[in-house]
Amino acid sequence: MKRAGLSDGKWRLENAISYVLIIGVVSSLLLELTGIVLFFHSSGHLAISQDQSVFIRGRNFFSFILDQFHGNQVSSAVLFMVAGVVVLMLTPYVRVIMSALYFAREKNAKYVLITLFVLMVLTVSLVLH
Repeated sequence: MKRAGLSDGKWRLENAISYVLIIGVVSSLLLELTGIVLFFHSSGHLAISQDQSVFIRGRNFFSFILDQFHGNQVSSAVLFMVAGVVVLMLTPYVRVIMSALYFAREKNAKYVLITLFVLMVLTVSLVLH
């Protein structure tokens, strides 16, 4: 059933964005919970607030992600927790990319430019920390 006043394309975009947001949040939650359970199982406590290996460091967020998954200096539990945060932070990024592609397909130049501007701002904020 369509919402009143929405075309098929807009209805599909809203559904797709809703699913992306739900999948991103649920995936992030599951990764975080898995990491917490693994960490507690291996260490017997949940005190990781002083663990320097999980602090965001490096040139930017993207280099931090690469360092975490290519460097083997952290446990798998911490990697699950880092992955949960990464998924949660990149979910809005994917949403904006989907919107830009939708507006490009609809040949709506005004909204493509606005969405690309938002994508640029998100990218710059992640690159600059």
